[in-house]
Amino acid sequence: MTDVVVIANTEKIPKRDVRELKDSLVVAGFAKVKVVSVQHGSNATAAAARAVKHGAATVVVCGGDGTVRAAAQALVGTPAALAVVPRGTANLFASALGLPSEIDDIVGLIVGHERRTIDTATCNGGTFCVMAGVGFDVRMLDGAEDGKERMGTFAYVASGVRAARQRKLFNASITVDGEALFDGKVSCVLVGNAGRLKAGIEAFPGATPTDGLIHVAIVTATGLRQWGGILAAAVVRKPEWSRNALVSEGASITVEFAKKRQFELDGGVKTGAKSLEFRVRPRSLHVVAPLEHSA
Repeated sequence: MTDVVVIANTEKIPKRDVRELKDSLVVAGFAKVKVVSVQHGSNATAAAARAVKHGAATVVVCGGDGTVRAAAQALVGTPAALAVVPRGTANLFASALGLPSEIDDIVGLIVGHERRTIDTATCNGGTFCVMAGVGFDVRMLDGAEDGKERMGTFAYVASGVRAARQRKLFNASITVDGEALFDGKVSCVLVGNAGRLKAGIEAFPGATPTDGLIHVAIVTATGLRQWGGILAAAVVRKPEWSRNALVSEGASITVEFAKKRQFELDGGVKTGAKSLEFRVRPRSLHVVAPLEHSA
């Protein structure tokens, strides 16, 4: 049995940081620490599944949101706890749960057995932990892909400005818990398991990853001025104040389109679908996280 398995995305974390992490875990008293290197975030699913099979109590994932999401896919419903060394561009999962980024602090949480059991969600069967969406946010993420390693968060900002200027509305039908909520033209549909994003923005004020619900925001904004109003409302934690946003919540959400559209799960762009089926999985993932954080 291995006490801790470290899954390191070699595209995101330097080897010296992985060595520091392993050494710190050994010094902290973990006799069996195994390091598994993956070249792509998607490979973390198989690596995490093997870790669980071999009895790992904690799986430490080093990388961005895509790597974390892939590992969570295999850890949901198991006794193993997910720890995260956030090394991506957005790090939405770490931001939502108030996770530290320094290795000493992360090891301290593992040693202190600080755990939270959070909800996860699925979209057409695929796991996500923070946010999913279609429309504006997909265009922004897709446009930022080439520059995000070089430009960091600014790549998302620049791509977002371009997307806001070019965004065209599209038809969508949304139902929540089997009840029709909206049928019309939208620029974005965002579904969240947690409320908090980066830079103090709360897409769903009051939402937490332990409330047993998923949350939906239906956005009809076009152009920079209307999108600026959406962001301003989110910063003051009142997105419902915007005339261009409708917010709701439930255990299941269905979004249907006239034609296939790309969508995103925790910041990763996925191939097109005409229908998206979202479901919440209450208390399904153990996470090494500060207990006092309010998310």
